[in-house]
Amino acid sequence: MVKKITNIKIIEQYLSDYNKRYYLRELASLLKKPHQTIKPYVEALVKEDILTKIERKNIIEYSLNFKDKKIYDYLIIAEKEKLMERLRGDMLLKVLFEKLSLFFKRNTFIIFGSAVDKIQKRAYINLLVIRKQNINIEDFEKIYNKKIHKIQIKSIEELTPTLIKEIYKKHIIFNNTEQIIRFFGSLYEENKLV
Repeated sequence: MVKKITNIKIIEQYLSDYNKRYYLRELASLLKKPHQTIKPYVEALVKEDILTKIERKNIIEYSLNFKDKKIYDYLIIAEKEKLMERLRGDMLLKVLFEKLSLFFKRNTFIIFGSAVDKIQKRAYINLLVIRKQNINIEDFEKIYNKKIHKIQIKSIEELTPTLIKEIYKKHIIFNNTEQIIRFFGSLYEENKLV
């Protein structure tokens, strides 16, 4: 399958580190495209004030611009795209998503940690559940032989700084993406915590 270059694919490269700065060649390498192909998209994002262009001597770096609040919309769409791509390629993740979707109205679900890379290869799945409705996923654990390490909290503000950083670095947000992205973004804007 040929991957199309889009502005969202470029923004997706920043999802695990809002403070990251990329050279054009780094972005091209991550997207597996020639840098000449990537450049018009990156420059369009700079022109739209979504990315900032930092020039030092002969080096140009690109980073997210949180001064323009449209960045949140781009990040939310990039997170949703990442989720959709993963659901298309990982049947076990899709089954878990469908199982948990029954509880989306009252809960927020985030897979985090090492299972994010490939759920089938991991012995357990870290699952953050935000809200108060209790969920039962024991049948999923039995059928698919996957232990789910569930952390359940009533609000995202209850998370410890260590757990926030772990979730921020490697995550798949199942639902209520905007709430989670705005939480991470506010922490980043306030004190570069994440």
